[in-house]
Amino acid sequence: MPSALKTRIPLAGLPYQRELAASLARALRRGRLAHAYLLEGPRGVGKEAVAYALGAAAFCLEAPGEGCGVCNTCRRVFADLHPDFARYEAEGMHFDIDLVRDIVAEAGRPPSEAATKFSLVVEPEKMTYRSDAPANAFLKTLEEPPGRTVFLLVSHDARRLLSTIVSRCVNVRFPRLSAAEIAAALARDHGLTAERAAAVARLADGTLAGAAAALSEDYTARVEEALTALTTAAAGGVPDAFAAAAAAGGREEAIALLEIVADLLRDVAAIRVGAPGDLLFPEHEARMRALAAAEGLEGPERLWEKLARAARALHDNANVGLTVAEFFLQARV
Repeated sequence: MPSALKTRIPLAGLPYQRELAASLARALRRGRLAHAYLLEGPRGVGKEAVAYALGAAAFCLEAPGEGCGVCNTCRRVFADLHPDFARYEAEGMHFDIDLVRDIVAEAGRPPSEAATKFSLVVEPEKMTYRSDAPANAFLKTLEEPPGRTVFLLVSHDARRLLSTIVSRCVNVRFPRLSAAEIAAALARDHGLTAERAAAVARLADGTLAGAAAALSEDYTARVEEALTALTTAAAGGVPDAFAAAAAAGGREEAIALLEIVADLLRDVAAIRVGAPGDLLFPEHEARMRALAAAEGLEGPERLWEKLARAARALHDNANVGLTVAEFFLQARV
């Protein structure tokens, strides 16, 4: 499974931030795009996806104002090959003043193919990391903007931007994504079943970055930890229950581990009642069938109650290791 989710999709295909994208598309179709937009919000909530979709919509000849996503023009925008759509990102922790000068110089040149140019600047807050000189150089361009260039500033932390830069942009605040939006993106881009996508989305903390993390090797390892601990508990084991507590790590990691246990128990319950349907973890069906048949494991209903108590305790700052270990020890009949 890839570590990053797709971010380059036409406007009509975006499974998230539809209202914000539609608002920008209306401004585009009416010829009322501002000279600069600040797309601000947490990392991984679709800011770049909307920026690329807007660029494709502006240039696409097959579906003007929307973007078809498949023509040569759209594909060039999405592949960073279109001469009138430029993406800029600092290497390391700061924007070099020379890079800012390149951005300014390119913005001042006329478009090559289209009526408008787009300059996508990722993390402009890095212009103030060492000094304000890069930011001040960029500010001059925003104060006297080139007539045919639209700046799209993608910021994960606008508090670090110069207030004068913020004030010269149309501010577009991107909220965290809903679980339904993330699930739709997972189903679309990774072919997950609806149930599996929903389970991963619950762990994503409202961001595509969180969803990618939930699909990563770390998440797979945590599923394995949860399965092993449940299997050990079903067999009456004790040491591995404490090992699971140690593996849980910090408070947030422990809560995430218990959430995975809850999802595993959902599959165990489905198997026990003879309705496996779409399992959240079909790759572990054999092991969960063994858990469903195990006489040493509490029933899923009782375990969900104990999970809820453990989660409340963790939220109330109970000791992480003891709380997790206690749950797995109590999972035995």
